[in-house]
Amino acid sequence: MGSLRFAASAVLVVLTASLASCAAVAPASAPASSKVTAETIDTTTPLTCADLLSPDAAVLALTGTDGVTPALVEAVQPSYAVEHALLTGAGGLACSWRAGTGQVGISDEQGDWAYLSVEVLPDAAADWVAPYAGDAPSEEHRTVGQVDAVTSAGESGWRISAPVGTAWVDMRVTSSGLISGGSRFEGASFDGVLDAMMPAAETTFATITAATADQVGWPKGQFREGEARCDGGLDQVGIENALQLDGAPVEYTLVDSRAKTIDGLADAVEARIGVFRCELFAEGFGNTEITVIRGFDPFIEELATMPDISSALEPIVLDGAVAGETALQARREDGPRSPVYFTLGQTLYGVASDGAATVAEAIIAQTR
Repeated sequence: MGSLRFAASAVLVVLTASLASCAAVAPASAPASSKVTAETIDTTTPLTCADLLSPDAAVLALTGTDGVTPALVEAVQPSYAVEHALLTGAGGLACSWRAGTGQVGISDEQGDWAYLSVEVLPDAAADWVAPYAGDAPSEEHRTVGQVDAVTSAGESGWRISAPVGTAWVDMRVTSSGLISGGSRFEGASFDGVLDAMMPAAETTFATITAATADQVGWPKGQFREGEARCDGGLDQVGIENALQLDGAPVEYTLVDSRAKTIDGLADAVEARIGVFRCELFAEGFGNTEITVIRGFDPFIEELATMPDISSALEPIVLDGAVAGETALQARREDGPRSPVYFTLGQTLYGVASDGAATVAEAIIAQTR
């Protein structure tokens, strides 16, 4: 996860409630009465993950080519955990289930795991864009109930995405072994996995289409109100000194999510929250990316305790941090740039860089 894709105490409550609502999925033999119907849904309270699809549909989507019925648990894939929680903080609903043993590190492709995720962002249909297939937006369409959806399939998994009612809805299946081999879907056609996702997509899309404003009125956290600025604790000189750039030519750039073109659901979420980044490039030294999310400090404790996340993040101690502030460093297998996530006051930061902890300490020192 090269960059951080992450307001107040409300976010912690929202995230906890959202995850708790996505209860462990029963085996495929669950009784037919578990299926979602319009009659069983309360139209005056926000929808939960259990309202969007039946246990049978979730199991079908994650059944591999061996035909063995997987036992599913509610869990978030570490590579997408920050995006998952950001969506919840933005007022959306994020649901996720896992088959197998779980991803053990950020961007780790090894092991035996597969995840099904369902993401809904209300009032975002106008921002919807088709998911990418390789280097360009997919042009593959499927009719899901009454909705025209776009699908994509490749090394990053399978996607079904569409504007549904007033919401942006994405459904994704990911798996280990898609690049290196040994996936539980080995030998399956791309269309075959999408076919297995269709029952889950149909019930999800139908439920969101029929939803009232109350049903998609999930709580949300604080959004950034002030200007995005790379100064103060983010001052360029302190970052350069922390990286020991020795006078190398430097470019230091502000990237505000609210000024960017939206290329995916994560971009729409970040724009709503007000995420911004300070990006430093020094010739011969590579890139440093600092992600800033105002008012999201409560999120980090929940991130550390999400199912499947504890093995992917480890607590670290940063010089200058005070009681109540937390820092975590990601474990990853694909290079030395292990991101650091930390809180400073009410702000959540993510640093992706060689020497990320040293950069984080420079931010703390310049702020205090």
